[in-house]
Amino acid sequence: MIDYICGSFLIIQMVGKKIFGILFFLLITLNAHGYKRVLYVDNFSSIVGNTTSENKLLSFAKRYGFNCLLLYELNKVDKKYPLKDKSTNGILAKFISKAKSTYNIDEIGAIGEASEFFIDVIHPYNESRNNVYEKFNVYNLEYEYWSKKASGEDGYYCENYLKYDNYQCTREGSFKHFIDDLKAMKSLVSQKSYKIKIEAFLGWFKENEIREISKYSDRVILQSYDKNPRLCYSKTKKRLSFVTSLSSKIETSVLFSSTMENMGKWLKYDTLDKTENIFMSEMKAKNSELAKKLKIDSFGYHTYSYLEKSLSYYAYSQN
Repeated sequence: MIDYICGSFLIIQMVGKKIFGILFFLLITLNAHGYKRVLYVDNFSSIVGNTTSENKLLSFAKRYGFNCLLLYELNKVDKKYPLKDKSTNGILAKFISKAKSTYNIDEIGAIGEASEFFIDVIHPYNESRNNVYEKFNVYNLEYEYWSKKASGEDGYYCENYLKYDNYQCTREGSFKHFIDDLKAMKSLVSQKSYKIKIEAFLGWFKENEIREISKYSDRVILQSYDKNPRLCYSKTKKRLSFVTSLSSKIETSVLFSSTMENMGKWLKYDTLDKTENIFMSEMKAKNSELAKKLKIDSFGYHTYSYLEKSLSYYAYSQN
């Protein structure tokens, strides 16, 4: 009888530990309000391959509850370590695997400004790796079609993409190019057995534009740049309402800038949890219907180098 009671007690202990482990994992992978966090990583070409820099980035991401890293400068990485070639791309594969398996980062995303970069470089890299832990989960298109300067005559997009591909150097022509790129990227991943999200970074868009964008995107990342979360909500509310008018269930991420002219100063004195809570509270107070309808999946922070400085100052000030 005593053996039976002791055995039962041990089973209860084991089950309890397992449940606790699951709950703990959920707590460290979601912030206090249940939203994921996305970190834009700048200067990545100087980080990958440097163990100290890699571990510093990944430790920072884990400490502050980031679930997804979006990587800049992969074009520079490709020049140093050709990413289509399995014999040279292992340095990136090791970083991605370490981020996922050792630091519990759920998603690693590639940032590019044209579908050709994903078709010619990023997707071949993914196809060359057999281990899913070494693959990108997200293809993020960052092409600011709304920029008059970039899309107009003699602008960067006009000279490098629009004229070359026979699009007009106007907002309309640039938007068409953007949509065609999203279509190409969506088609690229549609036949894969493993899930790859297509993301669109968006600044200033129109209601009819977001309807078209939502057809070819799994998640939209909305630029929300200002000095504090209340001002960020005020600046973003109209565009957020455009998203709620969609019939699709597209995921939405709100992106803050960590530069000093935006949220950098605020984040020197306040936590990420408080920042996100204030943004959501402001939305609920000003537009409860919007808060109910909108599917905010995550909050993003642009970029790592600026955010690390602000949060280091905050951590130092609390000692």
